[in-house]
Amino acid sequence: MTKPLTDNDKTRLNQERFRDAVGSDKARDLENLLMNVTNLAGTYYPEGRDVAGYALYAMSEEDRAKPLAERLPPWALRHYYGVKDNNYIDELYLTQGRNDMIGMRRILEADGFDMMGEKIMEFGCSGGRLMRHLEAEAQANEVWGIDLHSAAIHWAQAHLSPPFHFMTNTTVPHLPFEDNTFGLIFAGSVWTHIGELDDAWLLEIRRILRPGGRLYITISDENTLAEVARMSPDHDSNRHVAELDAATGMLSKDWVAFVTRTTPWLQRVIYRREAWLERIGRWMDVRMVKPSAYGWQTGVLLAKPE
Repeated sequence: MTKPLTDNDKTRLNQERFRDAVGSDKARDLENLLMNVTNLAGTYYPEGRDVAGYALYAMSEEDRAKPLAERLPPWALRHYYGVKDNNYIDELYLTQGRNDMIGMRRILEADGFDMMGEKIMEFGCSGGRLMRHLEAEAQANEVWGIDLHSAAIHWAQAHLSPPFHFMTNTTVPHLPFEDNTFGLIFAGSVWTHIGELDDAWLLEIRRILRPGGRLYITISDENTLAEVARMSPDHDSNRHVAELDAATGMLSKDWVAFVTRTTPWLQRVIYRREAWLERIGRWMDVRMVKPSAYGWQTGVLLAKPE
């Protein structure tokens, strides 16, 4: 007879499922294989599995007893948020997410936009680092989180739903929602990873926003480059930019955007801010631009025309 799983069993099994983070050395070959097959319509980061498949587990009673905002994902789903001195710190993870949401709220309030009662989506939610702080809004209307990383979505479905809704999407710029569905869509450090399909994704987001709805995204731009170089000269991003410059000579030319490295998780997309705003301003109204709104990244608030 199979013994029932204890809470410790569930915790151990879940940790084993998530032992290899997206972007880890062990997962790198799979990422490159999945993300560089250009004849596929779209792909995503799948659950780790063997030939027998994989299993999902319910939330433990220990986690169920915690406030929703404090149900923490395994380290492999935190994507380096909440790290200090090479250690993951739970309170830092929660505080950083809360502060980033406070920053977004202030930008929306400065624009006169009230998100309460609106249908909301976080685009690229992972384990809900940001949207977990929208519990009140989720009680008033639907709040969705979507991500390419199916393991993160499965964890969030088990631990943060209800009240939130989650689904796995793919790299293809299409979402299974009707036109004009959402009043607010936000994406923290996501357009920093979307290369060739950035405009297609922006237009798909525009489609599912209601007229007058807001899109809040963060981007890396020339201000980001300067801040990283000034504040963290040993950061790997500086080396990646230098390597691309050595190969292309781009920094001495009139560049408008560039992408370092490959795959959605590893690549970094940098825009010349004014050139990018001029292009997307043909499709959406630029409401506010705030440098260093999200760490080194620039926050951009857009609106779908009425």
